[in-house]
Amino acid sequence: MTGIENYQRAIDFKGPAYLPCTLEVNLEWLCEKDENKHRSIRELISQFPDDLLPWIDAARNATEPLCQDGLKRWSDEWGTGWTDDGHGAKTESYPLSQGYEGLETYAFPDPYLPGRFVAADDQLKNRRERYLRSVVWFTLFERLWMLRGFENMLMDPYVYERDFCRLRDRIVDYNLAIIDHWLNRGVHAVFFSDDWGSQRGLLMNPDDWRRFYKPAYQALFDRVRNGNAHVWMHLCGNITAILPDLIDIGLNVLNPVQPQAMNVKWLSRQFGGKVCFNGGVDVQGTLVNGTPEEVKREVHELVELFGKFNGGYIGGTSHSIMPETPLANVIALYSAFAEYQTPGRHDRSAPTASLRRG
Repeated sequence: MTGIENYQRAIDFKGPAYLPCTLEVNLEWLCEKDENKHRSIRELISQFPDDLLPWIDAARNATEPLCQDGLKRWSDEWGTGWTDDGHGAKTESYPLSQGYEGLETYAFPDPYLPGRFVAADDQLKNRRERYLRSVVWFTLFERLWMLRGFENMLMDPYVYERDFCRLRDRIVDYNLAIIDHWLNRGVHAVFFSDDWGSQRGLLMNPDDWRRFYKPAYQALFDRVRNGNAHVWMHLCGNITAILPDLIDIGLNVLNPVQPQAMNVKWLSRQFGGKVCFNGGVDVQGTLVNGTPEEVKREVHELVELFGKFNGGYIGGTSHSIMPETPLANVIALYSAFAEYQTPGRHDRSAPTASLRRG
């Protein structure tokens, strides 16, 4: 079974041969330095099939990062200013923050810009039999607040509804054009991102989300699904209030699963077999403060909860692995998921098929 087929079978609930995983760790970023443990982690990583091409993107910057006094600054092609002090990129300026009057002269990025896909096409030359995820990152809500500023965007649908809808629809049109480019290149998925949740709940009233945003996501998801590709979406926080809506309009894979924001047992009961879950190992708690045994136990629980629907689970963490994570816990993480990597370890004797450890 190829990597493409295994991912597709997991996402479509058709019985993967082994558990697909999207584990990533930046060893240089971790505080603990132990070359022997680093070597163990690299050896464990080598046990996982190379069946997922690193995601492919076509976003451009307007200016390249300029480093001064340990701080990088640049502008993306939308005109948003960014800064990075070594602990992650953050926005610092917003081209439409002063008002919608600026929209009359604002220059939207060109989805047909010559050369936009040169790097992506080079990457795709090495696709082999791997599952291909393209991205339309900072899809809509995030792009909107990166243009207007966060507080402005929370208010805009209520205060400047006509202008808000105009800007929203222009962004959707841009994204649809990018999606078409990806589909023409034969990708297997389009990965969207919009952080709609806090740890406690949605950032706006769910009914207002359905009014102002759901039709836009419907258009984006429809374009992908009609192109015979999967819809992945990164949604941080507790988004349970709109998860049924997202599934209804075509979401295939939810990333990540954050156990400190959403109850994983409840998610499995309510939505298992309806959407494929990606992630779940707690980077805020278990990986940082737990023991290796607790990390392994959490991995096995997640596989049992979400992977028992003849698929329905892609292994991973609840977000990026934090710098303070002990290396022993990273080893435990990879070791536990490695138990599900042997092709054929799929239990079809149970009433509901589930992945079995080696």
